[in-house]
Amino acid sequence: MEIADTICAVSTPPGEGGIGILRISGPLAHNTLQKIFQPRRKGSTFAPRTLHLGHIVNPENGDKIDEVFAVVFKAPYTYTREDMAEVYSHGGFSTQQIILSLMMKCGARLAEPGEFTKRAFLNGRIDLVQAESVLDIIQSETDDELKCAMEHLEGKLSTRIKHVQKDIKEALVEVEALIDFSEEDIDVDPEGAFSRLRKANKEIERLVESYYLGKAIRHGMEVLIVGKANVGKSSLLNSLLLRERAIVTPLPGTTRDLIEDVIHIKGIKVRVIDTAGLRTPKDVVEQEGIERVKRKIPEADLILWVLDGARTYSEEDEHIYGEVTGRNTILVINKIDLPQKLERFVLAAKDLEWQEISALNNTGIQGLKDMLYDRLVGRRGRQTKALITNLRHRDALRKTQGALEKAIGCYERSEPLEFTAFELRDALSSIGEITGETCPEEILHTIFERFCVGK
Repeated sequence: MEIADTICAVSTPPGEGGIGILRISGPLAHNTLQKIFQPRRKGSTFAPRTLHLGHIVNPENGDKIDEVFAVVFKAPYTYTREDMAEVYSHGGFSTQQIILSLMMKCGARLAEPGEFTKRAFLNGRIDLVQAESVLDIIQSETDDELKCAMEHLEGKLSTRIKHVQKDIKEALVEVEALIDFSEEDIDVDPEGAFSRLRKANKEIERLVESYYLGKAIRHGMEVLIVGKANVGKSSLLNSLLLRERAIVTPLPGTTRDLIEDVIHIKGIKVRVIDTAGLRTPKDVVEQEGIERVKRKIPEADLILWVLDGARTYSEEDEHIYGEVTGRNTILVINKIDLPQKLERFVLAAKDLEWQEISALNNTGIQGLKDMLYDRLVGRRGRQTKALITNLRHRDALRKTQGALEKAIGCYERSEPLEFTAFELRDALSSIGEITGETCPEEILHTIFERFCVGK
């Protein structure tokens, strides 16, 4: 792809800092830099990939703006596969904005969000999976999240996708050959191609299944704390977070709305949500809080049902059990630092895994965290192959899988080969959306507008 214009942007966060980085990419990148950069050594040549010390100078009046390092890169061995240049100035809003304005006066325009990475994709340096991973790396909060993003940037997921694409293409070639040369004796092996296609379909199934763990690593799992009023739900939230996040008082009904925060357990982000106590509401505000809890229960990945160990099991508790039954639930018995009245034999009959804790003293909290991890993702184990972490990728794979199953079904039922070929083309189109080969322009725009301007 040829892009006629030259873009520039500040690539470091705004504000004061030790260094600020400005980038230029496009056919006029080197020329733009030479107009505003004055090397300290007069007559020195601008050797590529070499840092040059000098000053940014206003070409209109010769005023020195800042002492900087500058470097040029020659296409195609650059991030965008275009000519590029970078300036390393002192950090500071005013300095960077003046340099940026000089770049725009001398031949460049301000880059759009993610335009440098978009040009890298459009010019064939990276595919769309790798382009999206750049943003994932920037936004990573945990070691596992960073590891997944790096695997995608290195092309491990793309390689798995391309192997599936290859099997689909080979099957399509065999089918189209049979269609085009049906009256001729040609050397084709549709049985072998469809045998590989069935294996490819299994690989897609494994990729789709990996989204559960990938979602946990990238987006986090949602854990809802429920229970009747004053059983210690807010205290449990504070203990899990190791800080005071929710207001805790002896008064029932203190929490009126959903209170959410994030903890990291063995590399997994867990969004823990404290809720209003489930009971007969005293006013419209409390009723709205309780309704929000009930709407949230079906959406949660895991529910922590909290009981007060110092009180006997009640009808209110049984009503809450009815709300969470059939859900992924861990029973938490709180206040074990007090004399116990809760009948354990009643709970044993409900066949729920439980953990006894004292949120006040942090007793049993680490055991609860271990139980949380095991229930959410631990039993699935950390896969060695690249995971699906993007909902867009999962949905495209599901469409691919649906088309493949139809194609295999058409072939096995000896339906007209044109039907099989149609489904195989649909499968290729769907899987091509992942790497960007067949991705619509509006999806590309949505992806890259989430980037910062300088990336």
